[in-house]
Amino acid sequence: MRWRRRRWRLALGGAGTATTIGVAGYLLLPLAVQAFVELLGLFLHAAVWLASALSSGTDAWTIAGTVGRAVGNAFMSTEALAVMAVLVLVGALALYALQRLLGFEEESQ
Repeated sequence: MRWRRRRWRLALGGAGTATTIGVAGYLLLPLAVQAFVELLGLFLHAAVWLASALSSGTDAWTIAGTVGRAVGNAFMSTEALAVMAVLVLVGALALYALQRLLGFEEESQ
């Protein structure tokens, strides 16, 4: 009787997990496709910009400086800063969870 309950719980847990993954995939797939298309557009724009800069006779250091300024401006946008803040928080939570999982404790002397 006990093994039946355990099987039932495992089956329900597996079904719940599969449903959650399916719904998340259904909801997040359009966002992933949109991000991929935006990324392709950015790469195309960057390639055209680089080709025009090279054909105009601009030296490599001027191009590198312009690219550096553009990347810096992109990272200083509100959206990029928010994404980086969320990633830092997720990383901190992951480190905390790993520490709890592995059971590391400070040694008191």
